[in-house]
Amino acid sequence: MSPEGRGPVIGVLALQGAFEEHQECLEAIGCQTKQIRTAEELDGVDGIVLPGGESTAMGLIAANSNLWTELQSFSKTKPIWGTCAGMILLSDKCIGGSAVIENGQTLIGGMDILVCRNYFGSQISSFEMPTPAPPTSDTNETPENTTPYPGVFIRAPAILTSSSDVTVLGKVMATPCCQAAVVLRELETKIAAGENVVQMPVVDALERKKRRRNFLQGGKEGNEWYR
Repeated sequence: MSPEGRGPVIGVLALQGAFEEHQECLEAIGCQTKQIRTAEELDGVDGIVLPGGESTAMGLIAANSNLWTELQSFSKTKPIWGTCAGMILLSDKCIGGSAVIENGQTLIGGMDILVCRNYFGSQISSFEMPTPAPPTSDTNETPENTTPYPGVFIRAPAILTSSSDVTVLGKVMATPCCQAAVVLRELETKIAAGENVVQMPVVDALERKKRRRNFLQGGKEGNEWYR
Protein backbone atom coordinates (compact mmCIF):
# COMPACT_ATOMS: atom_id res chain seq x y z
CA MET A 1 0.00 0.00 0.00
CA SER A 2 1.06 3.61 -0.47
CA PRO A 3 2.70 5.45 2.43
CA GLU A 4 0.32 7.54 4.54
CA GLY A 5 -0.38 10.92 2.99
CA ARG A 6 0.76 9.92 -0.47
CA GLY A 7 -1.21 8.82 -3.52
CA PRO A 8 -1.92 5.21 -4.41
CA VAL A 9 0.76 3.10 -6.06
CA ILE A 10 -0.40 2.33 -9.59
CA GLY A 11 1.46 -0.20 -11.65
CA VAL A 12 1.78 0.26 -15.40
CA LEU A 13 2.39 -2.81 -17.55
CA ALA A 14 5.72 -2.02 -19.24
CA LEU A 15 6.19 -4.87 -21.70
CA GLN A 16 5.54 -2.67 -24.74
CA GLY A 17 3.52 0.36 -25.73
CA ALA A 18 2.79 3.75 -24.20
CA PHE A 19 3.63 2.93 -20.58
CA GLU A 20 5.75 6.03 -19.96
CA GLU A 21 2.96 8.31 -21.20
CA HIS A 22 0.52 6.62 -18.84
CA GLN A 23 2.95 7.08 -15.97
CA GLU A 24 3.19 10.80 -16.70
CA CYS A 25 -0.62 11.18 -16.64
CA LEU A 26 -0.99 9.21 -13.41
CA GLU A 27 1.79 11.10 -11.65
CA ALA A 28 0.26 14.40 -12.77
CA ILE A 29 -2.84 13.61 -10.68
CA GLY A 30 -0.88 12.57 -7.59
CA CYS A 31 -0.38 8.83 -8.06
CA GLN A 32 2.85 7.00 -7.52
CA THR A 33 3.71 4.68 -10.40
CA LYS A 34 5.68 1.52 -10.87
CA GLN A 35 6.61 -0.22 -14.10
CA ILE A 36 5.47 -3.86 -14.13
CA ARG A 37 7.29 -6.50 -16.17
CA THR A 38 7.16 -9.51 -13.84
CA ALA A 39 4.59 -11.05 -11.51
CA GLU A 40 6.79 -10.31 -8.50
CA GLU A 41 6.60 -6.57 -9.21
CA LEU A 42 2.84 -6.62 -8.53
CA ASP A 43 3.58 -6.70 -4.79
CA GLY A 44 2.61 -3.45 -3.09
CA VAL A 45 0.61 -2.17 -6.07
CA ASP A 46 -2.90 -0.78 -5.43
CA GLY A 47 -4.05 -0.98 -9.06
CA ILE A 48 -2.63 -1.40 -12.53
CA VAL A 49 -2.99 0.13 -15.98
CA LEU A 50 -2.52 -1.90 -19.15
CA PRO A 51 -1.47 0.70 -21.75
CA GLY A 52 -2.11 1.05 -25.44
CA GLY A 53 0.34 -0.58 -27.80
CA GLU A 54 0.35 -3.95 -29.55
CA SER A 55 -1.65 -6.56 -27.64
CA THR A 56 -0.22 -9.45 -29.67
CA ALA A 57 3.35 -8.38 -28.85
CA MET A 58 2.51 -8.02 -25.15
CA GLY A 59 1.02 -11.50 -25.14
CA LEU A 60 4.06 -13.00 -26.83
CA ILE A 61 6.46 -11.31 -24.41
CA ALA A 62 4.49 -12.54 -21.40
CA ALA A 63 3.99 -16.06 -22.79
CA ASN A 64 6.99 -17.59 -21.01
CA SER A 65 6.16 -16.19 -17.58
CA ASN A 66 3.34 -16.41 -15.03
CA LEU A 67 2.50 -12.72 -15.36
CA TRP A 68 -0.87 -13.23 -17.09
CA THR A 69 -1.93 -15.78 -14.45
CA GLU A 70 -1.01 -13.39 -11.64
CA LEU A 71 -2.84 -10.51 -13.35
CA GLN A 72 -5.95 -12.70 -13.57
CA SER A 73 -5.77 -13.20 -9.80
CA PHE A 74 -4.94 -9.51 -9.25
CA SER A 75 -8.06 -8.44 -11.17
CA LYS A 76 -10.34 -10.29 -8.76
CA THR A 77 -9.40 -8.04 -5.84
CA LYS A 78 -7.88 -4.85 -7.25
CA PRO A 79 -8.77 -2.41 -10.05
CA ILE A 80 -7.33 -2.70 -13.57
CA TRP A 81 -7.61 -0.12 -16.35
CA GLY A 82 -7.08 -1.14 -19.98
CA THR A 83 -6.40 1.39 -22.73
CA CYS A 84 -6.82 0.18 -26.33
CA ALA A 85 -4.50 -2.85 -26.42
CA GLY A 86 -4.96 -3.15 -22.67
CA MET A 87 -8.73 -3.31 -23.16
CA ILE A 88 -8.25 -6.15 -25.68
CA LEU A 89 -6.21 -8.07 -23.11
CA LEU A 90 -8.94 -7.63 -20.47
CA SER A 91 -11.73 -8.86 -22.75
CA ASP A 92 -13.20 -12.33 -22.34
CA LYS A 93 -13.73 -12.65 -26.11
CA CYS A 94 -11.70 -11.26 -29.00
CA ILE A 95 -12.10 -11.49 -32.77
CA GLY A 96 -9.89 -10.18 -35.54
CA GLY A 97 -6.71 -11.56 -33.98
CA SER A 98 -3.56 -12.24 -35.97
CA ALA A 99 -3.93 -15.18 -38.35
CA VAL A 100 -0.32 -16.27 -37.73
CA ILE A 101 -0.50 -16.61 -33.92
CA GLU A 102 -0.90 -20.25 -32.93
CA ASN A 103 -3.88 -20.84 -30.61
CA GLY A 104 -4.94 -17.21 -30.93
CA GLN A 105 -4.41 -14.05 -28.92
CA THR A 106 -3.45 -14.58 -25.26
CA LEU A 107 -5.94 -12.77 -23.04
CA ILE A 108 -6.04 -11.91 -19.36
CA GLY A 109 -9.83 -11.68 -19.45
CA GLY A 110 -12.09 -10.65 -16.61
CA MET A 111 -14.34 -8.22 -18.48
CA ASP A 112 -17.39 -9.74 -20.15
CA ILE A 113 -17.06 -7.97 -23.50
CA LEU A 114 -16.53 -9.02 -27.12
CA VAL A 115 -13.80 -6.97 -28.80
CA CYS A 116 -12.90 -6.68 -32.49
CA ARG A 117 -9.24 -5.79 -33.07
CA ASN A 118 -8.43 -3.15 -35.70
CA TYR A 119 -12.14 -2.49 -36.22
CA PHE A 120 -11.54 0.92 -37.79
CA GLY A 121 -8.65 -0.08 -40.05
CA SER A 122 -4.87 0.03 -40.18
CA GLN A 123 -2.49 2.70 -38.90
CA ILE A 124 -3.09 4.98 -41.90
CA SER A 125 -6.83 4.88 -41.15
CA SER A 126 -6.35 6.49 -37.72
CA PHE A 127 -8.57 9.50 -37.01
CA GLU A 128 -10.10 11.76 -34.38
CA MET A 129 -13.78 12.41 -33.75
CA PRO A 130 -15.96 13.88 -30.99
CA THR A 131 -17.28 11.25 -28.59
CA PRO A 132 -19.75 11.50 -25.67
CA ALA A 133 -18.26 13.11 -22.61
CA PRO A 134 -17.79 10.74 -19.64
CA PRO A 135 -20.62 10.78 -17.07
CA THR A 136 -20.12 12.48 -13.72
CA SER A 137 -19.12 10.27 -10.82
CA ASP A 138 -22.04 11.28 -8.61
CA THR A 139 -24.92 10.67 -11.04
CA ASN A 140 -23.31 8.36 -13.62
CA GLU A 141 -24.99 10.51 -16.27
CA THR A 142 -23.58 12.95 -18.79
CA PRO A 143 -24.88 16.50 -18.12
CA GLU A 144 -26.68 18.29 -20.95
CA ASN A 145 -24.73 20.75 -23.12
CA THR A 146 -21.46 19.05 -22.24
CA THR A 147 -18.58 19.57 -24.65
CA PRO A 148 -17.86 16.31 -26.53
CA TYR A 149 -14.73 14.44 -25.55
CA PRO A 150 -11.99 14.30 -28.24
CA GLY A 151 -11.74 10.63 -29.22
CA VAL A 152 -8.50 9.44 -30.83
CA PHE A 153 -8.74 6.19 -32.82
CA ILE A 154 -5.29 4.82 -33.69
CA ARG A 155 -5.72 1.39 -35.29
CA ALA A 156 -8.41 1.11 -32.68
CA PRO A 157 -10.43 -1.87 -31.47
CA ALA A 158 -14.17 -1.74 -30.84
CA ILE A 159 -16.33 -3.28 -28.14
CA LEU A 160 -19.12 -5.07 -30.00
CA THR A 161 -21.11 -6.47 -27.08
CA SER A 162 -21.02 -6.27 -23.29
CA SER A 163 -22.87 -8.07 -20.51
CA SER A 164 -25.34 -6.40 -18.17
CA ASP A 165 -22.59 -6.27 -15.54
CA VAL A 166 -20.61 -3.78 -17.67
CA THR A 167 -21.45 -0.08 -17.42
CA VAL A 168 -21.15 1.57 -20.84
CA LEU A 169 -19.95 5.17 -20.54
CA GLY A 170 -20.40 6.18 -24.18
CA LYS A 171 -21.07 4.90 -27.68
CA VAL A 172 -20.17 5.90 -31.23
CA MET A 173 -21.68 4.80 -34.54
CA ALA A 174 -19.00 3.62 -36.93
CA THR A 175 -18.68 1.42 -40.01
CA PRO A 176 -16.06 -1.36 -39.76
CA CYS A 177 -13.14 -1.43 -42.16
CA CYS A 178 -13.21 -4.04 -44.95
CA GLN A 179 -11.10 -6.56 -43.05
CA ALA A 180 -13.19 -6.21 -39.89
CA ALA A 181 -16.38 -6.55 -41.93
CA VAL A 182 -15.14 -9.94 -43.19
CA VAL A 183 -14.54 -11.07 -39.62
CA LEU A 184 -17.98 -9.86 -38.53
CA ARG A 185 -19.73 -11.74 -41.33
CA GLU A 186 -17.88 -14.90 -40.37
CA LEU A 187 -18.77 -14.30 -36.70
CA GLU A 188 -22.47 -14.01 -37.58
CA THR A 189 -22.27 -17.31 -39.47
CA LYS A 190 -20.69 -19.07 -36.50
CA ILE A 191 -23.19 -17.64 -34.02
CA ALA A 192 -26.09 -18.64 -36.28
CA ALA A 193 -24.66 -22.17 -36.28
CA GLY A 194 -24.74 -22.20 -32.49
CA GLU A 195 -21.01 -21.80 -31.86
CA ASN A 196 -19.73 -20.05 -28.73
CA VAL A 197 -16.98 -17.91 -30.25
CA VAL A 198 -14.23 -16.90 -27.84
CA GLN A 199 -11.50 -16.05 -30.37
CA MET A 200 -11.43 -15.79 -34.14
CA PRO A 201 -8.55 -14.56 -36.32
CA VAL A 202 -8.72 -12.45 -39.45
CA VAL A 203 -8.85 -14.16 -42.83
CA ASP A 204 -5.22 -13.99 -43.93
CA ALA A 205 -3.94 -13.10 -47.38
CA LEU A 206 -3.40 -16.69 -48.52
CA GLU A 207 -6.94 -17.68 -47.57
CA ARG A 208 -8.37 -14.64 -49.36
CA LYS A 209 -6.38 -15.57 -52.47
CA LYS A 210 -7.72 -19.13 -52.32
CA ARG A 211 -11.30 -17.92 -51.99
CA ARG A 212 -10.88 -15.48 -54.85
CA ARG A 213 -9.54 -18.29 -57.08
CA ASN A 214 -12.51 -20.49 -56.18
CA PHE A 215 -14.85 -17.62 -56.90
CA LEU A 216 -13.39 -17.06 -60.34
CA GLN A 217 -13.55 -20.80 -61.05
CA GLY A 218 -17.11 -21.06 -59.81
CA GLY A 219 -16.09 -23.24 -56.86
CA LYS A 220 -18.21 -24.05 -53.84
CA GLU A 221 -16.64 -21.26 -51.80
CA GLY A 222 -17.42 -18.67 -54.46
CA ASN A 223 -20.09 -16.99 -52.37
CA GLU A 224 -17.60 -16.64 -49.49
CA TRP A 225 -14.96 -14.67 -51.36
CA TYR A 226 -14.04 -11.61 -49.31
CA ARG A 227 -12.23 -8.69 -50.85
